[in-house]
Amino acid sequence: MKNNSLLKPGPLAIGLFALMAVLPCQAQDSKVSKEREALRRTQTALKSAQEQQAGLQAEKARLEQDKAQATAAVGKARTQALGLAAQLKARDAQAVKLQAELQTLQQTGQEQQAAAQTRERELQQQLLAARREGAERQQSAQAVSRLLERSTLALADAEGKNRQMHSIAQDLVKRYLSRTPADLTGIGDPLFGLTDIRLENVAEELRGKMEQQRVN
Repeated sequence: MKNNSLLKPGPLAIGLFALMAVLPCQAQDSKVSKEREALRRTQTALKSAQEQQAGLQAEKARLEQDKAQATAAVGKARTQALGLAAQLKARDAQAVKLQAELQTLQQTGQEQQAAAQTRERELQQQLLAARREGAERQQSAQAVSRLLERSTLALADAEGKNRQMHSIAQDLVKRYLSRTPADLTGIGDPLFGLTDIRLENVAEELRGKMEQQRVN
């Protein structure tokens, strides 16, 4: 009876046997779980890497597009800058040309102004000379007019005196022709001599009148 009790397993032995039977199964399950977890993590990492790669590709495409746009913009700006530089150069040349034309016009205007001033002075001098000449001619004309007036008056006076002398001469001739025989007889009377005296008085009177009418 005693040997049979030794051969019969006890509860501890049964527990150990059960634990030994379970441990391999648990170890196998743990290994599978770890592999699955590793696979899941790998898949997650791969997915994340793929997403990052896709993002990087999109970022690269965007950057390349931005670069292309920037390059195009730079080229356009360079072209515009070259065009602006050419325009500025042309405007500078135009400004230099206009400045030269302005200086020429100013010089021409100054020359024309100087010529106009010279011409104005010449005309003023000619006008003054013409005025002086006109004044001198007017004075000469006035002098000639006065001389002509005096000559006219003198001529009229001379003509009047000539007419009076002609009248006196006619009166003398008339008196001479109207002498009477008594006048002729009394001329040589030595006693009285009245006729001679009267004739001398008449002659003196006529001489005085003629002297008054003599033209100076």
